[in-house]
Amino acid sequence: MSQEIAIRVRGLVTRFGRQTVHDGLDLDVLRGEILGVVGPSGCGKSVLLREIVDLQPVTAGEITFPYFEEHNIEPRRGVMFQDGALFSNLTVLENVEAPLREHTGLSPKLRAEIAGLKLSMAGLDPSAYDKKPAQISGGMRKRAAVARAIALDPELLFLDEPTAGLDPISAAKFDEMTRDLARSLGLTVFLVTHDLDTLHAICDRVAVIYGGKIAAIGAIPEVEAHATGWVKEYFSGPRGRAAGRGAAER
Repeated sequence: MSQEIAIRVRGLVTRFGRQTVHDGLDLDVLRGEILGVVGPSGCGKSVLLREIVDLQPVTAGEITFPYFEEHNIEPRRGVMFQDGALFSNLTVLENVEAPLREHTGLSPKLRAEIAGLKLSMAGLDPSAYDKKPAQISGGMRKRAAVARAIALDPELLFLDEPTAGLDPISAAKFDEMTRDLARSLGLTVFLVTHDLDTLHAICDRVAVIYGGKIAAIGAIPEVEAHATGWVKEYFSGPRGRAAGRGAAER
């Protein structure tokens, strides 16, 4: 992880009618890190993700990509949405081919080869490639969604609640896959989650959204050392202590 800033958020305000979700939020995401973004339900974690990937307009403030702007590079972004959001009428392989079909002029044969490679990197067996999303497990759908997210070789990978609904063993394997992909591909990962085990297992830093702002940010020990209020309750409660013990044992 470098100290170069991949994503910079300054003075972000997000309103939906009379409801203010973000109120002057500032955040820096460092190039090459896995940043876990947490906070109470409704605090705007997924909204922030959608704003960074240009799927949701901001009310005020700015989102920039300093490292990429400095090097005159367009920041490529891959997104895994909640529950995978695969196309139900396409096979797993066709789902991963979809962005290649839309954004490149590659031949069908080469598209299929690249899609198969990405699925392999995401840990999916070839026996799943020709199945529809409804014919595979939830964990397999999430892996297929990650494969689609990295189809166009992004530098920035966004994961929205990637382990939600998975059993502990599947979640741990998914965390391992995420860490391995980030390291092997040099990804910067923005990971929205409620999963304390994921935070302890793979995140370099954690950002806590509370009250419309970043209430705390840093490595988990740093955040815990200065935690108050909701942040302290989250990390020091029974589940937080259990996740911490599990990480220490690993």
